[in-house]
Amino acid sequence: MMFKYQSNSIRKTAHRNGAGLRTNAANRKGAALVELAVCLPVLMILILGSIEATGAIFVRQALTTAAYEAAREASRTGATTATATARGQAVLDARRIQNSTISFTPADVAAATRGSLITIEVTATLNGNSPFTGRVIPNQVNRVRTVMVKE
Repeated sequence: MMFKYQSNSIRKTAHRNGAGLRTNAANRKGAALVELAVCLPVLMILILGSIEATGAIFVRQALTTAAYEAAREASRTGATTATATARGQAVLDARRIQNSTISFTPADVAAATRGSLITIEVTATLNGNSPFTGRVIPNQVNRVRTVMVKE
């Protein structure tokens, strides 16, 4: 008897809910539009922020690679500041990094003695080097230093 009563109440509830779903269809469309209006700006901020962050990571990695290659060239016997700068600039040009500078300590790499430390600093701004030209993170200067021992 208990099962029969429960099955009848379940049938009645299902019938009532089915009728209720037909009347609430128009209300659900409005709710979906409101949900989209709330979620879309948040999703767009996340997507555009992710793109800008990956651009900044790309610039940083390019500067790190350029500093390493310039330091590697500068640490060789017979290397000059011009050849080391050209090596680092070739890496930056290949990755289309603009507004960059490469500096050396000591300034004259050829005059450095064997065993001395050579420091290379490569800098570039995010403006012009990121997908949104640094608008999300304005005036950000990326600076990378690499130190190697002269051979």
